[in-house]
Amino acid sequence: MRAEGLSHVLADFATALENGTPFNGRIPLAFEGGLIWDDGATVVPDPLSPLSLAAEATEPLLPPAPEPEPSAPRPDGAYAVLAFGAPTAQAPPQQPDVVFVAGIPPEELLGRLGSVPASVRPRSREQTRLSAAATWAAYRPMARAGWCGDGWAYATQESGDAQFGRPEVLRRLSRGTRAVRLSKQGPEVYVTVFDDGVEQPEAARRVESPREDYVTDADGMPVLGPDGQQWQRLGVDPWPGSTAAYTQLLAGLAQEYDITWDPEEDGNEPLASALLLPVLDDVPPARHRVCSVRDVDLGGLIERTPPQRLRSAMAAQLARLAAETGIDTYPEIAQTLERIRRNEPVDLPADGPLDLRMRTLSAEARAARGLLDAARHQTDPAPVTAADHTAWTVRDSAAKALREFLLLPLPAAAATVLSRRLSVRWRDDLAADLAG
Repeated sequence: MRAEGLSHVLADFATALENGTPFNGRIPLAFEGGLIWDDGATVVPDPLSPLSLAAEATEPLLPPAPEPEPSAPRPDGAYAVLAFGAPTAQAPPQQPDVVFVAGIPPEELLGRLGSVPASVRPRSREQTRLSAAATWAAYRPMARAGWCGDGWAYATQESGDAQFGRPEVLRRLSRGTRAVRLSKQGPEVYVTVFDDGVEQPEAARRVESPREDYVTDADGMPVLGPDGQQWQRLGVDPWPGSTAAYTQLLAGLAQEYDITWDPEEDGNEPLASALLLPVLDDVPPARHRVCSVRDVDLGGLIERTPPQRLRSAMAAQLARLAAETGIDTYPEIAQTLERIRRNEPVDLPADGPLDLRMRTLSAEARAARGLLDAARHQTDPAPVTAADHTAWTVRDSAAKALREFLLLPLPAAAATVLSRRLSVRWRDDLAADLAG
C-alpha cells in the first residue's frame, strides 16, 4: 500500500476510534488500555405489530355444507348405488398429538394451554385449520378440546409451533391432577405422564418402527415431511409400524387410565377451540461460572464489587436495555423496573400482567418471522419489514433478560443483560453505574 493510501486509512481509523463510528464494518474502542471491537445497534422505535394486524382481520368461515341430493328411487321404492373404477387407497387414520387431563373441563384445559379469550368458540377440525392459516391467527398455535372417557378432557393441536411436548406446558396441564400425552412423530410413538407437575418416567412408553415406504413426487424423488400429521394429510403412511403402535398405545390408555378416545370421531364435531398465547420457556439454571462478557471481566467485577452495589448497577443496566429496545413503554415492564430500582420484591406469577406481556412480545416476534417467511413464496410483499422483525426479536430478547434478572442468581442474569445491550458505549455506562 502506498504511503498516501495508508495515511488515509489511519486517519479514517483514528476518526472512527474517536467518534465511536464503524470502521471496516465494526466499531473500534479503547478499553482498559487496549483496543477492542464491538457492534453498536439500534432498532426501529415503533415496529408494526403483527398481532394488531390480526386484530383488524376477520376470521374466515367455512361455507355451509350443501344439502345432499337424494338418489332417484326405483319403481319399488328401493335405492341403487353404483360404483365404477378401481377402489382408491385408504388414507391412514388420523393420529394427532393429543394430551389428556383428568378432572378439568375442556375450557380450562385450553386456558392452561394459554388460550386467547376472544378466540374461544366451538370449531370443527376443518374450520380450525382454515382459521389457523389466516392472517387472523398471526401464526399463533390453535387447539381444540373436548371430553373423553370418564372425567377426562383432551386437546389436539391443529397448527402452529408444537406445544404438547414442552415440559413447561405439561407441568401446567397436570397442576393438581394428571396429564397423559400420546404423540406420534414419524417412526416414533410416545406416551408421557405428568402427575401434579412432575414427570413420571416409569409410566412413559416409547415405540419406534422402521420406515417401510417412500413417498415420491412426479419426478420419482422422495418427499420428506416434517411431521406425521402432514403425512396423514397427504394420504400416505410411510411408517405403518408406528401407526399400529399408536393404536395399541391408545388401547393401553383405555385399560390403564380409562381414557377412551377415537380421533376419527371428533373431526367434524364442533369442539371448544382457541388460539394460544404460548407459555414461556423455562429459564435454564445457571450452570457455569461467569467469566467474560464482550471483553469485560465480569467474573473479576463480581468478586471485587459489593453485592448491593453490583445489583444496583445491573438494575441500571437492565433499565438502559429496556429503554434501548422500547420495552419500558409497556406499563407492566415500567412498573417492574421501578420496583427493581427501589430494591422491592417482584413476583412473576403465571398468567399475571407481566407474564402475559412477555408472552405477547414472544408472539409478536414469532408472527413477524412467519409473515416474512411466507412472503418469500409470494409475489406480494410482507406487511412487516425485516426491521420490524428485528425490533420485535430484540424486544423479546430484552424481556427474557428481565425475566432472568428476576429468576436467576445475579451473576448469570448480569451476563445476559450485558450481552444484550445495544449501545456501543455500554461499558462507559457500566462504569458510571458502578461508581453510582
